[in-house]
Amino acid sequence: LLAGISHDLRTPLSRLRLGVEMLDDGQDDRLKPGMIQDIEDMDAIINQFLDFAREGGNEPSREGEDLNHIVASVCERFSRRGQAVRVRLGSLPPLTLKPTATQRMVTNLIDNAMRYGGGDIEITTQQVGDCAVVRVLDRGPGIPDSEFSRVMQPFTRLEASRAGGKGSGLGLAIVERAARMHGGTVKLLAREGGGLEARVELPVVVPRAA
Repeated sequence: LLAGISHDLRTPLSRLRLGVEMLDDGQDDRLKPGMIQDIEDMDAIINQFLDFAREGGNEPSREGEDLNHIVASVCERFSRRGQAVRVRLGSLPPLTLKPTATQRMVTNLIDNAMRYGGGDIEITTQQVGDCAVVRVLDRGPGIPDSEFSRVMQPFTRLEASRAGGKGSGLGLAIVERAARMHGGTVKLLAREGGGLEARVELPVVVPRAA
């Protein structure tokens, strides 16, 4: 139902965007940027509805995937849109991943930080024991410790702590589900000096000795 409604909304949104772009210049110049931004916000929410509805469980896992490459490619897309992310990639072994679900997970982590974290975003990767760890760090207002579990639930938004953002309340729920599909976990931690650290830990399958 959620996916069907989202698909149906796509067509009128596209017509709205086309109509706005065709408005005459002049007195509408001040209105067009706001209207376009509203349409883009709605389109982003629809994307999250579709991502959540698709679940991703049917996507096959692939061996030998490069998590660093996925992180770097997602960050490059943000950079092309003028949203720079500082990246520090550590050494990681090849992993067994669902590539699309993993890309969606990283995208939502960064988008959440961009939306609520004040723009100073850093993402790091490293291997810690038997886990590949992805950290997304921001300097926003953070989340109260008591709300860490609740904010992972679908359609949950904490306006009091991460005010000023727009979204569906599905971003972190999609991240948590993608991590769980890979046997991993998501942790939200208060960052020293202020802000939030969103940490994803994915298990590294260590080959048995012959």
